[in-house]
Amino acid sequence: MTKILTTVALLGCAILPILMDAGPTHLFNSHWDAHARSHLVWMLATNFFLFWLAVYHLWYRKEEVLPGLISLCILLGYSVSAITMPLYDGVFLGEGGVEPRPFGIPINLIWFSALLIIQIISLFLVYRRRKQVRGRG
Repeated sequence: MTKILTTVALLGCAILPILMDAGPTHLFNSHWDAHARSHLVWMLATNFFLFWLAVYHLWYRKEEVLPGLISLCILLGYSVSAITMPLYDGVFLGEGGVEPRPFGIPINLIWFSALLIIQIISLFLVYRRRKQVRGRG
């Protein structure tokens, strides 16, 4: 179950953003500065390569901690960007974009927070299982 939870978190934080952000609301948004768009491609590409590194270790090397930590790093990176928005005048949705806001909360904040919780639960379960195995040995 932990491998599936980590895979879900990785897909949601590294692959889905490519599909969502490679369009007119982000990458091809004429209101965005060209340099900001280059940073977006950098972030998407980095997360894409980290995704494949994590998937390789998770499913082929049968490791769970490193992939979980990679996923956690990507998700914590989003959290840092969200928490520090007041310091750099950031916003959850730029000019020209449309995003649902259930309960007045930006959907991205809900999405990435949910993935962060999923990943934390997965790592907790991995560590708990390892502790139980060590206790039997």
